[in-house]
Amino acid sequence: MKPNYIGIIGAILAFISLILPWWTITYSISIISYSDSLYLYQPSGSVVSLALANSWYFWAALILVIIGALLALAGSFMGKGRMMLVGGGVLTLLSIIIFAVGLMMDLSSIAGFGVGLFSSGTIGSGEFFSASYSTYLSFGFWLALVAAILMFVGSMWKPKETMATPPAAPPAPTP
Repeated sequence: MKPNYIGIIGAILAFISLILPWWTITYSISIISYSDSLYLYQPSGSVVSLALANSWYFWAALILVIIGALLALAGSFMGKGRMMLVGGGVLTLLSIIIFAVGLMMDLSSIAGFGVGLFSSGTIGSGEFFSASYSTYLSFGFWLALVAAILMFVGSMWKPKETMATPPAAPPAPTP
């Protein structure tokens, strides 16, 4: 059985998405700019995460991506692994949905600060203090989405078996 390379690439991308930031906020105060990112494996290591109420969705997304990538990887090497590829795609897709919804719920609970998944604005308005910010879902999030899509595509793609070449005809006897 030939391995399903599309499923393997999807699984690898899912693993890579785990080490990339999933959400980023950039602050600009006068001439100083600072960027703060949230990673699935480190929900409590940034300034923004200190303001978030809980981190259950970080851990849920992390576990779902790992299980989804492992399923896709195993399904890519099995003859009847199509359903494992679909399962990996579903779990990876579910992880990004859980992360986005959980983060949005957490961000909306921060009183008086209109930060969302994608937002920009200004904090304070005056001569002494004014800071602008912008937020966006980052590389890891989008790479996990691409990985899920590749897992679904891999489940529909059937690797072609290479046909063995027939043995060469023996040479004709010489008289």
